[in-house]
Amino acid sequence: MMCPGEEAEEKALFCEILLAGGHAHILGGLEMFIARARACLGIEAHIFTETPSGWKTLPRFFHALLDFVRKLASCEAVWLQYGSVFDLVYLLLAKLCRRKVVVTPHLGGSWRSMQNPVLRSLCNRSLFLADAIFLLYRTQPDALRFPEALKRRCIVMPTFLPSLLLGTSEARATPKSPLRLAHVARLSAAKGSFAFLEVCAQLKQRSIAFEATIVGSGGAEFDAQLAEEIKRRDLSITMLGILAQDELIALFRRQDVLVNLSVQDAYPLTVIEAALCGMAAVCTALPGTKELAFDAPIIVLAPGQDAKVAADRIQEIDWQQSGPSMDTLRERFGWTAVASRYRAVFRDRILLEKSMKASAP
Repeated sequence: MMCPGEEAEEKALFCEILLAGGHAHILGGLEMFIARARACLGIEAHIFTETPSGWKTLPRFFHALLDFVRKLASCEAVWLQYGSVFDLVYLLLAKLCRRKVVVTPHLGGSWRSMQNPVLRSLCNRSLFLADAIFLLYRTQPDALRFPEALKRRCIVMPTFLPSLLLGTSEARATPKSPLRLAHVARLSAAKGSFAFLEVCAQLKQRSIAFEATIVGSGGAEFDAQLAEEIKRRDLSITMLGILAQDELIALFRRQDVLVNLSVQDAYPLTVIEAALCGMAAVCTALPGTKELAFDAPIIVLAPGQDAKVAADRIQEIDWQQSGPSMDTLRERFGWTAVASRYRAVFRDRILLEKSMKASAP
């Protein structure tokens, strides 16, 4: 518990930070990370970076750049959420304006910018402009192929989960039949949406009773393709579309297994959230998900989008790991501990000069 003086100091510290990232018209993992970071740390200043996805969205991007430059005048540091090569323009602008900049990468090694050697080298060289890089997980620099000199600028920082998940709740007992499965994502092949259908088909072939739910959307065309494939395979799957956060958590508390065979989401927040609701999770074995599985054994791994192995993992789940996994994740991601960690790093590593002046007699 902080005393009033410490609370005032923390509030003043985070008032110096401009948080940049995400899209005003998208509600995905990045946008949820930003919303929770603002709530947990009390950061008021934020600008959507509006990464363009085509010519039609370029005006939004340029407008965001102008707004960003205007907001730089009232901040000491920028905390940039890096989800696209376009976000690095904000890094360059902030450094030209002589601001401290911290970057949190939200992309995995399978993203297009990381697959192109020239573009990957250009992005990683640009990151040398940052004063620090906040990692989402320990092995993220290897996934992004950071050079050794860049790795020395990296600091592992905790992520942000919904506060209502971090209270005490009961562990999940061995589920009854039918098994309730869920897939939650911004739907796409890379996110494992079609792989989820393959897993369901495997379970059906093995005569394992299940009910499956898909949450999210990949756009009207992709959603229609997915629905057609579900119908063709005659699978018991309900598509719910996009749910609000409280509705999603309520769903997690009713479901048994989250299937996330994404080759893009190296450190998926939905997996942690599901585990905190007592669900098991079956994920693609990526560097970040391997760390999660080590900390919380109710999270199990499959190679790539191998539906057969994923179905095997579902049948082999050790439900006694639910309680210990929940306890570990609550301790690691509690908001008090997370805020304390961010406050200390920003004060002692990023805004060091200002902190020293403020504490001088």
